[in-house]
Amino acid sequence: MRSGTRRGWGRILCGLGLLLVAVRPAPAQEAPPDTTQDVVLIRQADRGTRQIEDGEPVRRLAGHVHLQQGETYLWADEARQYEQRGEIVFRGDVRIVERGDSLSADTVFYDSNTKVGRARGRVELTDGDVLVFAPSGLYFTREKRAQFEEGVTMVDSASTLRSRAGQYWSEEKRAVFYGDVRLDARASSLEADSVTYFRETEVADARGHVFIERFGDDDAGDQPDSSTVALLFGERAYSDDPNGLSRMEVDALLIQLRADTAAAEPSIDTLLIRADRLEASRRDSLQRLIAVGDVQIWQRGFAARADSVVYDRIERVTRDERGREQTERIEDVRLFRQPVGWFEQTQVSGDTLRVTRRGGQTDSLIVRGQAFVAQRDTLLDRIQQLQGRHLVGLFEQDSLRRLDVGPNAEAIYYLAEDDRPNGGVQLSGDRIVFRFEGGTLKRIRGLRGIEGTYYPEELLPASFQLSRYRWEPERRPVDTSLLDREDVPRRLEAALERLQALGRSAAGAGASPAASDPPG
Repeated sequence: MRSGTRRGWGRILCGLGLLLVAVRPAPAQEAPPDTTQDVVLIRQADRGTRQIEDGEPVRRLAGHVHLQQGETYLWADEARQYEQRGEIVFRGDVRIVERGDSLSADTVFYDSNTKVGRARGRVELTDGDVLVFAPSGLYFTREKRAQFEEGVTMVDSASTLRSRAGQYWSEEKRAVFYGDVRLDARASSLEADSVTYFRETEVADARGHVFIERFGDDDAGDQPDSSTVALLFGERAYSDDPNGLSRMEVDALLIQLRADTAAAEPSIDTLLIRADRLEASRRDSLQRLIAVGDVQIWQRGFAARADSVVYDRIERVTRDERGREQTERIEDVRLFRQPVGWFEQTQVSGDTLRVTRRGGQTDSLIVRGQAFVAQRDTLLDRIQQLQGRHLVGLFEQDSLRRLDVGPNAEAIYYLAEDDRPNGGVQLSGDRIVFRFEGGTLKRIRGLRGIEGTYYPEELLPASFQLSRYRWEPERRPVDTSLLDREDVPRRLEAALERLQALGRSAAGAGASPAASDPPG
C-alpha cells in the first residue's frame, strides 16, 4: 500500500450509490432538481419499456445501456427498476466510471430503502493506482462504508493484499482487512488475523498472529540485499512508513539472518531478540531497535538479558589503503536495568552494559556502575570473580582478551598446581586487569594500592565470594529456548534455505553457509 493510492473503492461505490439514488423516480410532490448534476441522462439504450410484473410497475432498459449523472457514467447490458420496492438491478458487463475511478461486475443491485448497493460476480474496482478484486461487494451509502465478505484482493504497483473479508470507510479513508490477511510487497510480506490501514497517513495496525518477513535493509533501493532477512513475530504490529517507525508487541521475537558470502567459508550470522515490545526506527545511516520488557538476546559469542535494550546498527563507508570504498557495519548494544551478559564462560553484570560489535564480531564491552564479572574456570570448576565501579573489556576475533576494572577494584581468583586446586587469592586495589587466552584467565595485574591475601586450599573460606557475587548460567538465553514457538520452525527453515542457496551460488559449487551458525 503506497501513498499514490489516495482514492480507492470507497469513492467508487459512493458514486454508484449517488447514481442509483438519482435513478429512482422522485415522489410527485417533490420539486424537480435544481441542478443538472442530479439529472440522470439515458445516453443510450437499444430498448426501453415499462410493464407490470407480479402487480408491480417495472421499468426496463436493455441493450448497450449507458447512463450519466454529472461525472458518473454507467454501462450495462440491462437495467431493471422495481418502482414500488425501490430496487434497481443492472446486469451483464456492468461498468461504472466516476472521475477516473471505475467499478465492473456481472450484476449490480441497489435498494433505495436501505441505501445499500451490492455488486456480484467478478467485481473489480480501480482508481488507476489500486485494483480491488472480489466475488462480491456491498456499499452502505448512509455510512459511506464498503464491505467485502467473500474474499478480497487488492493490488497496487508495489504490493498485493489478500484476505477473507474487508471493509473501507470512505470519509475516514480507513480500510480493515480480516481473516488470513497476507500482504506481499517487493522485499517483504506480512500475515495477520486483521490489518487496519489509514490511507492518508499510511499508518497500519496488524493484530493477531502477526508475522513479517523482510529481505535486505531499509535503504537497499530497488534491488534489496537478498543476503539479509529479518523475521518478526508477535500479536500486534504498528507501522508508520512516512516517519520510518514500526512496533511489534506481545511476546515479540526478531530473527535476523545475514549470510556472509564474501568470507572464505560462507556462514550465516544470526541475531535473536525476544521481548514484550520491539520498536524500530531509521534515520540516515542509523537503524535503531528498542526492546522493552524481559529482553533476551542471543548472538554468536554473546547472550544477554535486561529490562530494556537499545540496539543501534550503523553502516559506515570507509576507504582502505588503496582508496577503495568499503562498508563497515557497527552494532552498538546498550542494556539497562539489571542487565547481565555472557561471553563464552564469562558472565558480566552492572548498572548498564554497552557492547560494540564490528563486522559481526564482539569488539568491546563497557560497564557503568556496580560492575561484576564471574568467569568459570573449566579446569577447576570454580568461579573467578572481579568487581569495581566500572569495567572496560576488549575482544579479539570474537574472544575475550582483557577486562580492566576500577576504581575500587576487587578480585578473587583460584590457583592450580598440576591441574589440581591450590587455594585462592583475594585482591583489592585501584585497578585490576584480567587477561585471557582462548577464553581462559591467564594473567592478573593490579595497579595502585594493591592489597591481597592468599588462602591455602585447606583454609579457603566456606563462602569465598565478593559482595556482588552473581553466577546465573541457567538464565543465559540460548537459541533453542528463544525459538520455542509453534509458528517459528517452518518460517525459519524456509528463510535459511533461501540464504543457503545464495551462499552456494556466491561461493561456488558445493559451498554453503556453515550449518553450525544458524539457530536451533
